[in-house]
Amino acid sequence: MAGNQTYAKRYFEAAVDFFEKGDYGKAVEHINKAIEKAPNDAEIISTKGVFLHRMNDLQGAVEAYRQAIRSCPQHQFSHFNLGLIYMKMGNATQAVQEWEAVIRLNPNDVDALFNIAVALAQMNKRSEAMLFYQRILKLNSGHVQTHQNLGLMYRDEKQYEKARHHLTRLKELDSTYSEVVNREIVRCAEQEFLDKLAASSAGKVATEHLDGAEDLTMRIHEALTACIAGDFALGLQLAQQILAEHPEDLQARLIRGQAYAGLGQQSDAIAEFMGIAHSHPEEPDAFFHLGTLFLSLNELEKALKYFQSVYRLDPTYSLVKENIANIERKILESKPHKPGAKGS
Repeated sequence: MAGNQTYAKRYFEAAVDFFEKGDYGKAVEHINKAIEKAPNDAEIISTKGVFLHRMNDLQGAVEAYRQAIRSCPQHQFSHFNLGLIYMKMGNATQAVQEWEAVIRLNPNDVDALFNIAVALAQMNKRSEAMLFYQRILKLNSGHVQTHQNLGLMYRDEKQYEKARHHLTRLKELDSTYSEVVNREIVRCAEQEFLDKLAASSAGKVATEHLDGAEDLTMRIHEALTACIAGDFALGLQLAQQILAEHPEDLQARLIRGQAYAGLGQQSDAIAEFMGIAHSHPEEPDAFFHLGTLFLSLNELEKALKYFQSVYRLDPTYSLVKENIANIERKILESKPHKPGAKGS
């Protein structure tokens, strides 16, 4: 038996060497010889599964991992990789079963928990997926991908406060996500506003029996939706039509300013938002848009002033604290450094 194990080890090492050199045929040949010498060695058998998986022989890999599990039912590596293959084959249910086997052996395996959550979400079992994501965060509160996925899931579930929490946490953990996260947080704010607007419109229609096409709130909703979709020309047209009838409508003026900015008409946008800020000094949206516009023009001092105005009006306003901190850092970095005093 000891002799067989020695030969198995030699064949195994040769198989790995051939595989690393890209000679897959000889790698499989030698791993089969190693298995012949040690037919119950789960590590050697599962290595054959790795080879076949990398060679895209998925069914062969499944059979190898199954053989390894028959030799050692507690072989976590084989269960985990089987789950990956089943997902690749489009069988999420079996994938989850394999990762659940890993969890039974090691309840704190974050990778298996994460894969189960992803698979459940793909199976449209979102509430179950969220429970697994929450379980991951109890084990590792800084799990980047979990915060990312939860942020997007809560956004889709219209739980915007929770979405913003996880997206902000994602940005704190990995600054490379900052730009994407900022866009998603803005989308949350926009969608939250649209949802409130739609609810308001529904209430009006139910109580006043107004035609939706003629209802002012519905028209504002349509104009804002156009801007969110990136059709700023249509957004501007619709806002102008509303303002022709209701010249002082605040939301229509804000949308017109956004449309101007989206069309690259910065001077018109600035004039619009300054007018709103003058007539509605309690309105943080106008100041935030002014800060964003001046930031895009690299006029940092002006941008900072307007973002600080937003913060005074509403300290919880999305992204305002981050923008203030970033601008203050940029201003500090742009100032020339004074040479230090030399010692006598």
